[in-house]
Amino acid sequence: MKLLVLGATGATGGLVVDQALAAGHTVRALVRSPQKLVARPGLDIVAGQATDASDVEQAMAGVGAVISTLGATGGTVITDATQAVISGATTTGVNRFVELSSFAVLRERLSKPAKLMSSTAMAAMVKDKAAAEDALRASALDYTLVHAVRLTNGPATGTTQQLPESATLRMGDTISRADVAAWLLTALTNPATSRRSVVIAG
Repeated sequence: MKLLVLGATGATGGLVVDQALAAGHTVRALVRSPQKLVARPGLDIVAGQATDASDVEQAMAGVGAVISTLGATGGTVITDATQAVISGATTTGVNRFVELSSFAVLRERLSKPAKLMSSTAMAAMVKDKAAAEDALRASALDYTLVHAVRLTNGPATGTTQQLPESATLRMGDTISRADVAAWLLTALTNPATSRRSVVIAG
């Protein structure tokens, strides 16, 4: 499959690119700074802004699906990029979208310490990601929203678990970025994740 990856120069996005190429996919990466990526077979590096609807529409042309691992600490970057993908789907016909979100958005499921932390240090990010999720749910896209617990830079373990809706989410819950990247790629072709929000942990 040919994939468009948004956030490909980030810690998790880079792993998505690496794993996708290793699995035989071809990847188009829309990035602000192309020099941050190493050119290699199967990787199409495109300069542009993930928040620019025109750039995203052009990058979506000819791909089979989009994965976003964009992260931001303020503003409306995630919301704007999500809206750009929704808009681009209308003209390109690309309908599959997997977006990495954060467990901190699910405030009603957080432990008291996690809720306190998310309401202070992560408040701007949570607001942005929550707005992006609302936009996705209101769209016609075949989306999967992936709420990962606290990310680590550890190696892949291959033991990712999908947490039940009854699970309380705590700051001590972790998952490696490598396992998240693998799960995002698997979700692309898993019909059980269609138009669903899931929480994953290591």
